[in-house]
Amino acid sequence: MKQWLLLMCVLTLAGCTAPRVSRYDEFEKVKVDKMVGNDVKFHLLTRTLVCLNAMRESRWPSPATNETVTWMTNYVVTSFTNLTVSSSSNEQLASNTNLLPAPAAPAGEKRGEGGEEAPVIIAAPAAQDASGSGVTVSTARNESVAVAPNQRVVSQTFQRVTQLSSQATLTTNQQAVTSGTNQTLTVETNLVVTTVTNQVIQPLTNLTVVSPTQPVFDYYLYTELAPPDFPLQPGESLIVLVDGERHSFSPVQPQSGWVSRRGYLTTFYKVPPEVVVGIANANEVKLRIKGATGTLERRLSRASRQHFREFLLANFGEEKETVRLAAPKDRPS
Repeated sequence: MKQWLLLMCVLTLAGCTAPRVSRYDEFEKVKVDKMVGNDVKFHLLTRTLVCLNAMRESRWPSPATNETVTWMTNYVVTSFTNLTVSSSSNEQLASNTNLLPAPAAPAGEKRGEGGEEAPVIIAAPAAQDASGSGVTVSTARNESVAVAPNQRVVSQTFQRVTQLSSQATLTTNQQAVTSGTNQTLTVETNLVVTTVTNQVIQPLTNLTVVSPTQPVFDYYLYTELAPPDFPLQPGESLIVLVDGERHSFSPVQPQSGWVSRRGYLTTFYKVPPEVVVGIANANEVKLRIKGATGTLERRLSRASRQHFREFLLANFGEEKETVRLAAPKDRPS
């Protein structure tokens, strides 16, 4: 019995200690700072030991690549002009000759010694020479416009018609000669202007690679349960009350490699850094671990919260967070 009590005291005292471990994981290029064996409350005789620890992973992020895609639009305007000029001329020449009857003498007029009557000649008025001319001009214009998304067609038609007419009448003795000339000049211009617009869109991709100048930190809370016969429920299995403020977390796998202590069940939960700071500065911290068959509830002791403060003082702060994590050869270029 005394040996069993001595063994339990040793395990309890070992659970109350919270050493800090710092190491560099060369496989994952991650620096790990964590607490180990921080028992939430001192129990001389307890069935299950519960330890709540804090851990931080520090790593250099990969170079950030910013991809910028810019669309450039080129407008290509092409104009086609088709000019057709048609000219036609029609000329007509006509000549008419008319015979005029001879004028007769007045009736009853006698000529000669025999007293014979002379033929009666009817006096006709003397013919007058006549001439005339005229010019007739007519103009016609037609225009049509057709518009498409990338094409514009303008059609124009100009037509000019000139008609020349002249007529002359010449009368000589008993003949009347009439000469007429008709001339038609047609000039037609067809103008077709086709404007084709081609829109060419080309993407331009610019890649900007920015190397990081500050490391990235991931914070975790992880529990250690002994004996390791407490299966956790799926989903959110850790609930922490920091001065009455509730925080719930689900199990995750850290990036760095880890090994559980012998005889303990280790579970990691990724948390914001404010939760770790709140636990260190809180007056009261309670936690509940949900299992498949029951729950474990604990209240963090003053000594346990003091271990969180010591962990923060050792690893937090502007100067400590900007310390080089690894040799220059291990940092990304």
